Amino acid sequence: MRTLGLACLLAPAALAGAAKEPPMKTSPPSEIVAGLIQVETPPGWRRTTYSNAAGADLVVAFERGADRLVVRVFGAKGSFYKTPADFLAGPAATTMGREAQKRGAAPVAGRPLALYRRRFPLAQGGPHESSSARPRMGAESFCVLAPFKDGRFIVLSHQRESPVADPERLGEIAWEAFLRGARLLPVKTNIGRKP
Repeated sequence: MRTLGLACLLAPAALAGAAKEPPMKTSPPSEIVAGLIQVETPPGWRRTTYSNAAGADLVVAFERGADRLVVRVFGAKGSFYKTPADFLAGPAATTMGREAQKRGAAPVAGRPLALYRRRFPLAQGGPHESSSARPRMGAESFCVLAPFKDGRFIVLSHQRESPVADPERLGEIAWEAFLRGARLLPVKTNIGRKP
């Protein structure tokens, strides 16, 4: 009986202590990406963060409908892509093995960068279904920023996850504004960049 009474007295104190815990911090991928580059969330777009390659490849994505604006950081220890050249030759930058097409340049973080375009197969049907028909293809425009001194590098991209172009170009307009607004952080913050 005495144990039950003590438990009843301690339970409210334990609940009060639990309520005073500080709120959870932002996820580590978004914190690390935020330490390298500053980008604005487009109004009305949903933001998600995650990592691949056991946490080495960081991703911050902004999504709205069939459009995604993505910031990816590669080149860390354990990364799937060690250098920009590895990335450009790999499946994330090619169209089913064919190299990405150069599509001009765009100013990003105060420097003109080459823009690339590739197409990628869209997921369709169940995982166990197969078809002899050509896959429906989405489109991605991307640019690769110069590596930091520690080897990490950033890829900015706009993915259209639909075979149909957007007649209003809302994703493309957001992409252009996204590139114009991207800002690399000062050398002290991001460990420096190669000149």
